[in-house]
Amino acid sequence: MKVKKILLFDIDGTLLLTGGAGKIAFEKAVEELFGFKNSWGNLVPDGKTDPIIIEEIMTPLMGSPLSQSEYDELCRRYHRHFEIEVARVEKFKVMPGIVELLKILSGNPSFALGIATGNFRKAADMKLRRGGLEHYFTFGGFACDAADRRELTKIGYERGKTFCGENIASSNVVVIGDTIHDIRAGKSIGAKTVAVCTGSTLPETLQPMEPDYLFQDLRDTSAFLSILE
Repeated sequence: MKVKKILLFDIDGTLLLTGGAGKIAFEKAVEELFGFKNSWGNLVPDGKTDPIIIEEIMTPLMGSPLSQSEYDELCRRYHRHFEIEVARVEKFKVMPGIVELLKILSGNPSFALGIATGNFRKAADMKLRRGGLEHYFTFGGFACDAADRRELTKIGYERGKTFCGENIASSNVVVIGDTIHDIRAGKSIGAKTVAVCTGSTLPETLQPMEPDYLFQDLRDTSAFLSILE
């Protein structure tokens, strides 16, 4: 049976929550490398890519953008700390209904499951492994591919077509996420968009973005499957 649809899932707030592991790891990396404490401040990361987050935090602290060598070293240290923090954080959780839904979707050859996330690939893989979800996904678009979420989502779509060996139309792509950025990115490639209210973005903020579908969560697998028919 040929693949009929490509499904691109966001990670944070959609598939799982890391319980603050990213913030802890980033602050440790920044303090270790540059000496700044509590660097995260009041940043709201929802839907932002890791390169954008780094820029928003570090440029004001440093007074100018990081050099390439500083950026690379910060990322290296962040990933080193994140591997430790995500393994031990107590508030890590997989979102309601996700495991059951992914089991059903992955068992249907009509669907190809991928990722479209603002995370760097290394951090994304660590999160999925901690949640026991890594084996459901075989391709994706990540922040190391592009800082712009629309571009990385397009890359995820292109990789999905390559994986499937099919020229699947963008109208047969479904982007699932919990922020306005996910919806915008999906629309930018002509995909169907599914917004879920499992992150911190309120339904009244998501609804005006006109996603094709809006769910409180993904526990109702039958309802989700019905939109794919």
